[in-house]
Amino acid sequence: MARDLSKFLAAEKALWSKYGITPMERRVKLRGGNEVRIQQVGDGPPLVFIHGVCVAGSSWVMLADALKNDFSCLLVDRPGCGLSDPIPGGPTQTSDGFKQSADELTVDVLDGLGLETAPVACTSMGGFFGLRAAIANPDRISKVVSYSWAMGSPMANVPMMMRLGSPRPMKALMIRIPIGAPAIKLMFKQVGMKRAIETGTFDDEMIAWSIAVMKHTETLRSETLNNPFISLRGLNPEVLLTDEELARLRSPVLLLWGEEDTNAGEPEAKAFAARLPDATLEIVRKAGHAPWIDELDFCADRTRSFLAA
Repeated sequence: MARDLSKFLAAEKALWSKYGITPMERRVKLRGGNEVRIQQVGDGPPLVFIHGVCVAGSSWVMLADALKNDFSCLLVDRPGCGLSDPIPGGPTQTSDGFKQSADELTVDVLDGLGLETAPVACTSMGGFFGLRAAIANPDRISKVVSYSWAMGSPMANVPMMMRLGSPRPMKALMIRIPIGAPAIKLMFKQVGMKRAIETGTFDDEMIAWSIAVMKHTETLRSETLNNPFISLRGLNPEVLLTDEELARLRSPVLLLWGEEDTNAGEPEAKAFAARLPDATLEIVRKAGHAPWIDELDFCADRTRSFLAA
């Protein structure tokens, strides 16, 4: 697949321009020597955002716009995604390596920005990073806001597309499949964003940006080849957050969980929240896997209130 970084940059600029925002860009070196890109939006106390799978920091554009008068929103491109450097050492299938990266990423970002502590907003794959960072570094992560199902929590349904795409030969094939609007819409519907796609709240600029991030950066390749979470049998039990790990979680957690998230719904949300020492669960009605896209005002209001408390 021929990549053209200028096309990604143009799509990203168009997405931000829709909201009248030009984010400030910074780069931070991680302890492994690779760098990550951070886009900074707004003024106020810091709030670190860790995105989900096969996207990048700009996927938070709507929520960052809603919160820019309250926080300095720090949108991280996870290693291998967007304009961040690749994961050191190339593709890995080890769950232990992924766990270590999750434990370290947010703290490395805080160190690079000269911040002692900050809350984290996270979702999906980013939820794995946010929750593990808080467990491993209780003095650095003040609070966690997790939007819908987080990787590492039990999954009610593993889409067949994800199972069939898990063997390494299939992964190599998947990263060569042409990317266009129909493929993007189908993929996002299957991971819990059906309402956002069908109502058009996940709009044309966001679809164009999603195509560009997967087609013209290393994001799709990195996320596909480095994913130890899914097998033909379903979710890899080695990556699930254990009761012992969750018992060490000292940061207060707000779970804003989409009612229609196909990865895990209200029953799984309640069961997961009950395992956390200090958790507040709110089911976001008529919302899917990215609830801030479906119910922006509700999610922004709850985020402000929780972080201000």
